[in-house]
Amino acid sequence: MGVRRILLVDNGSLEPAATIALRELAEVINAGRKEKVLPVSVMHSDKVDPALLGGVPAAIFEQAVRQAKADGVEEVVVLPLFIGPSRAVTEFIPKAFKENAGAGMRLKVLPTLFDEDGSDLAHILEENLRATGWKKGSGTVLLCDHGSPVKEVTACRDRLAQTLRKELKLKPDQLIACSMERREGAEYDFNEPLLERAIQHAEGDAVILMMFLLPGRHAGPDGDVAAIAKDCAPAGVRWKLSPLIASHDMLAALLGMRLDYVPPSKKEIQVVALLFIAAMILVPVGLQFVLPQHAIWRGLLTFAILLGGLLGWARRTRKA
Repeated sequence: MGVRRILLVDNGSLEPAATIALRELAEVINAGRKEKVLPVSVMHSDKVDPALLGGVPAAIFEQAVRQAKADGVEEVVVLPLFIGPSRAVTEFIPKAFKENAGAGMRLKVLPTLFDEDGSDLAHILEENLRATGWKKGSGTVLLCDHGSPVKEVTACRDRLAQTLRKELKLKPDQLIACSMERREGAEYDFNEPLLERAIQHAEGDAVILMMFLLPGRHAGPDGDVAAIAKDCAPAGVRWKLSPLIASHDMLAALLGMRLDYVPPSKKEIQVVALLFIAAMILVPVGLQFVLPQHAIWRGLLTFAILLGGLLGWARRTRKA
């Protein structure tokens, strides 16, 4: 593999706390790694006064790509700090790379945090919920994200809500998925309900379970989410914010695993497929001399299941 540069990319914020938290997360990921991860933002963060960032200006993606070009980097690897397929990941990053990269430089964008079934994110959210002191029956849970114009992003929120309800044995009115804000128009109704309306149905010691990664204007202790809750919570409902996703120790480990995972090559898949086909043909032929026919097919079925499971395990755990 040629020279590559790994960028941990978030959306960016005008709040210094967001950039500081991004840098701290990168430091945790880098612990023990030879290849270092560099924290950069899609936009906004470069406008923060460097004096508020320890004297070191924040870097944005376009600048990082131009620097990679100047340094002779062959491949830029983006480790997205996004829950779902935001347009920042699917549109802005590829476009900005194309406009700023050198000839022959490659871009590789790794999966966003909601990968496959979102079980790892659900585990983090559950632990963040319990960290508030919440217990079943103590109050309503409001799983709150920012709100997105991309339906697939909101679908991640809704699937996480379903997973959490199942794990915690809660009914839909006990765990409500909602958005902080949304765009106007019926085409964005998938963001509903908004937090300002959802919290009016809360009871007891409500917890706003934050589907926000880093602190900032929205997710800070005095941010927009807290202001909405303060203004809209009904009398008698006590509410609190959960920790943010990036505050959980497990997030750095998950991001590190994305860097280490190497999917099997096309050739490796072809070899395994050929071995599987050969086994399906040769094993029954060999077994017919020593086992009854019904035992042969039972054994063959067991073998196929085991081989399929082994292939799935290998694809998930093969390391660079």
